[in-house]
Amino acid sequence: MDDMEDLEDMATNMRPSVPISAVEGTPGGVVPRARKNRPKAVGYDIPGSQMVYLKTYGCSHNNSDSEYMAGILSEEGYGITENFDEADIYLINSCTVKNPSEEHFIHEMKKAQKTKKPTIVSGCVPQGDPKNPEFSNVSVVGVQQIHRISEAVKETLRGNTVTLTQKGKAAGLPSLTEHAKIRRNKWVEIIPINAGCLNKCTYCKTKHARGDLMSYPISEICQRVEQVLKEGVTEIRLTSEDSGAYGKDIGTNIVNLLREVIKLIPDGVMLRLGMTNPPYILEHLEDIVDILNHPRVYSFLHVPVQAGCSDVLQTMNREYTVEDFELICDTLISKVPGVLIATDIICGFPSESDESFQRTVDLCKKYEFPSLYISQFYPRRGTPAAAMPQLISQVKKARSRVITQVFESYSSHTTSLVGSIQRVWITEYAHDGHNLVGHTKGYAQVLIDPSEAKIGTNVMVRITSATKHSVTGTTVLKKSSSQFMQWALWLAFLIMITAVAAAAILPAMDPSIAWW
Repeated sequence: MDDMEDLEDMATNMRPSVPISAVEGTPGGVVPRARKNRPKAVGYDIPGSQMVYLKTYGCSHNNSDSEYMAGILSEEGYGITENFDEADIYLINSCTVKNPSEEHFIHEMKKAQKTKKPTIVSGCVPQGDPKNPEFSNVSVVGVQQIHRISEAVKETLRGNTVTLTQKGKAAGLPSLTEHAKIRRNKWVEIIPINAGCLNKCTYCKTKHARGDLMSYPISEICQRVEQVLKEGVTEIRLTSEDSGAYGKDIGTNIVNLLREVIKLIPDGVMLRLGMTNPPYILEHLEDIVDILNHPRVYSFLHVPVQAGCSDVLQTMNREYTVEDFELICDTLISKVPGVLIATDIICGFPSESDESFQRTVDLCKKYEFPSLYISQFYPRRGTPAAAMPQLISQVKKARSRVITQVFESYSSHTTSLVGSIQRVWITEYAHDGHNLVGHTKGYAQVLIDPSEAKIGTNVMVRITSATKHSVTGTTVLKKSSSQFMQWALWLAFLIMITAVAAAAILPAMDPSIAWW
């Protein structure tokens, strides 16, 4: 699995963003720069009458940001489309965690610019590098300014280029509860619990964009949970650049948050905890064990190790050792039945020797991680690791192939489920266009025929077969609860009729006859 959707968002050496200067006559401090020789969008002077093409790259936090922007624009009357050719204006939300994701974003931006239609870029790439000349002719909306997307769209459609990149404590966090949101999956709500992080990893650029740790109050997160439960979601995902660090800036912690959220979640709804780095989960390990064992919490945790050698981790400035990570794994495996531990591996970091890499291989073989995100090292401009002596690309590619081969060599997490009966929460459609997708308590992916269950429900499933990445099953009780209720009513009616008939017949019988 060479590409990763949920890789941790960290960086170092924060660079200043372009300040926002209020301009007289412009809304909310938007800074317009007139663009010349560009045709106006159809209906540009009627706010809300245009179609906005929205494309998102990166982690679950980015996806949540896009869902909020889509909701805000929809409330203003704009249409949201994934069809590139339908667009009157383009909105592209970026990810800076790896070179390929940034390159895909830049390609999409240039494709949009070729149409001569208005273009807005958002997310970590322009926020982390606002002076990049690539963004001189497009509007920019920073990660802490997504609530102002409507302003940006209106100004950009008028022919102006706006820059909204203010960040930090003064800018604050976008509200979780005051803005509309359009979920890509109506059954799954992604709730950011904090932004930024406390770390200074030498390889990561995301901190340039997301900044230092800023946590939402527990009360605001719980209010959002209550909102989405009323909307009928069946899965809540708490996400951030580092969930384990939650609350350290506001005098609380991740355990306090989780316990309050769990109180609100009814049976039939599941909670999934987002990625956490090893140092912070170590502080609360026994409490996390208790939480992952809760019946309404998936027994799943994403804990990135990045390398199996402590010397390499030190060069990465990861602030933990391999032994720390192994303690987390051993504790979870021994105390949380069926737990799924996901982790990340970076292949070919500058200080990684052959011996160091072999330790990473050994670590992967030891734990047989069911979910393993494998990435070649990419030097990110402006990070300390980019200035280190680099390994040649052939070495990085070769090491990536070795880890991939190790990962493909086992399937114990799925094969061990065959023959068992599992409760499965169904929230997605499979890529095959036919099956439904659900997850067990231990977050194993289950494929179910749509004739046997409905999306948004949970059912008991007998696991019949397994592949590397998923299992297939059939529902144990194929009839719906309403059908069983009908059968129960009919049975009660028949019993009542029988009782009435017996009451009428028995008194007329010769009492000397023992009818029983």
